[in-house]
Amino acid sequence: MSREVLLVVGLSGYAGDALRRNSVYSRWAVVGASRRTGLDITDRAAVVSRFASVRPAAVINVAAALGNAGGPAQASWPVNVRGAAHVAAAAAVVGARLVHVSSDAVHAGRPEPYTEADDPSPVFPYGAAKAAAEAAVSAVCPDAVLARTSLIVSDGVAPLSRHEQTALAMTRGEAPGALFVDEIRCPVPVGGLAAALLALAGSDLTGVVNVAGLTPMSRHELGIRTALRNGLDPSRVPAGKLSDSALTRPAKIHLDSGYLLSHFPDLEPHLTLPR
Repeated sequence: MSREVLLVVGLSGYAGDALRRNSVYSRWAVVGASRRTGLDITDRAAVVSRFASVRPAAVINVAAALGNAGGPAQASWPVNVRGAAHVAAAAAVVGARLVHVSSDAVHAGRPEPYTEADDPSPVFPYGAAKAAAEAAVSAVCPDAVLARTSLIVSDGVAPLSRHEQTALAMTRGEAPGALFVDEIRCPVPVGGLAAALLALAGSDLTGVVNVAGLTPMSRHELGIRTALRNGLDPSRVPAGKLSDSALTRPAKIHLDSGYLLSHFPDLEPHLTLPR
């Protein structure tokens, strides 16, 4: 049986590499597209041309320009919004199923978990860009999946993520700063994220789907966990409070992935952080 073509936009990135590994024994024959391979998704004509030549059955867009709370609103806009819209439009033209990877940053933060029914309420520029991307993708490709995820971390196979590398650098005294005890997220193992995205690409689900880790924890707790797993003294992980900083960033964002697991219960162990 021939395998269907899956175009992964952002294949050269951290999540893209996990998608490549996880797709080896799947129904998909993965074709990559990224800036490293010569595709600039902010160039609409280039995106249309690549999609026309590949003719994918499905597309997963994991391309993103990383943002920060203090950066200008327009800094991540070209890739995260305009690029996402170009990918969605090209997918619609060739009739490909689209899974667009979004972020928990679209939410303002609150004590209660967020479900798929919760609309975006961004409070900083990166979150606003990701929310705008969701709106653009939905308008152009209404049957797309908007996969909202959280901090992406190593699954024990992939190298350490940037979040984990930063935590180790701070713990060793090689980087300034502190990890906040009051900033809560749901770190997701990159292999579990990849498995979920591949499952969604082969499903008929549409709209928002939360794809996050199953254990909410603070950035400081993640730092302690990372230190222990790498043989460092956890007492040296620097602690701070988001509420004491000048940053405008959501405090607690707990994505509830129950909807995803109701359709794909076998994903549960893959969304659990490795010991």
